[in-house]
Amino acid sequence: MSDTQLLDRIDKMASAMKLMATMLGTRLDRGQLAERMGVHRNTLAKRLATDRDFPRPGRDGKWLLSEVIEWEQRQS
Repeated sequence: MSDTQLLDRIDKMASAMKLMATMLGTRLDRGQLAERMGVHRNTLAKRLATDRDFPRPGRDGKWLLSEVIEWEQRQS
């Protein structure tokens, strides 16, 4: 399998995950998001203050997984 084919498959899988997360409305709390990103919880506050493209939490203080996946895809 070529690199291009592999990247295409990864992109399709990420799109499917995003769709599933959107349909389910999966939400992540601060700890879950920090773990997913491999950073400390306090780092998220700094990221929110400095990165305008970083997903914003909802009124309940949780992030939509679909928005997080979309942001992650834009970072590559």
